Amino acid sequence: MRPKKRLSQVFLIAPAVARLIAEAVPLKGKRVLEVGAGRGILTRELAERAASVTAVEIDEDLISRLERALQTYKRAEIVQGDALEMPFNGYDAVYGNLPYHLSSQILFKFLDSDSPLAIFMLQKEFAERLSAKPDSKNYSRLSVMTQAAAGVERIALVPADCFEPIPRVDSAVVKLVCRKKKILDASLVTALFQHKNQTVRNALLHSERALGLPKARLAEFAASLDKRDRKVRSLALEDFAELSKAYSSFAR
Repeated sequence: MRPKKRLSQVFLIAPAVARLIAEAVPLKGKRVLEVGAGRGILTRELAERAASVTAVEIDEDLISRLERALQTYKRAEIVQGDALEMPFNGYDAVYGNLPYHLSSQILFKFLDSDSPLAIFMLQKEFAERLSAKPDSKNYSRLSVMTQAAAGVERIALVPADCFEPIPRVDSAVVKLVCRKKKILDASLVTALFQHKNQTVRNALLHSERALGLPKARLAEFAASLDKRDRKVRSLALEDFAELSKAYSSFAR
């Protein structure tokens, strides 16, 4: 069956990579959710190790193929549906080879769930943004919002020829381990990163529309900050948490 462009289907075809992903963390006794089971190459590896696997696949044309591939794996349940409309709560781990256009949505759905761990295959550039540090070229709103909720570790780089059809870019496997969330104001973080090469003060003064406050009020807020002359791109997670707390008090 040919991959469907409308679903951004790219299937993993390297068994060694599937085993590497399944062995990234111990799964004995664990309940696992797999987002986008595809042809089942990773599902089989997960089912050999976990107590149970719920494999979600949106493409109904793949369901019969999955059922045949997994008929001997009694611990695997195949569910046809959209993972974005299904709960991620109640699982010990969430796995998935994520299509690029849905990566952010699925990532934040996981971070908002009570599942403590995820292993995701992502486009390399997206994965690099997740773990990026201040003052690096990939540092972004995505970096800060992700690291506020989870530790990020790259497990492996996966070459493009491990997939069918071969994508234009390499991929990376990342492990996300949830932790106590830093409280951030998402609107403030977003507004600041729209001007990441400017100082905090100037970025705030250019964020009237984004933050819904007049420039005079934003200038007043900026003047109260000891970080006002720092470049946005240089701010660490803790700095954004401090700014968010100060902004919450100021904007009441």
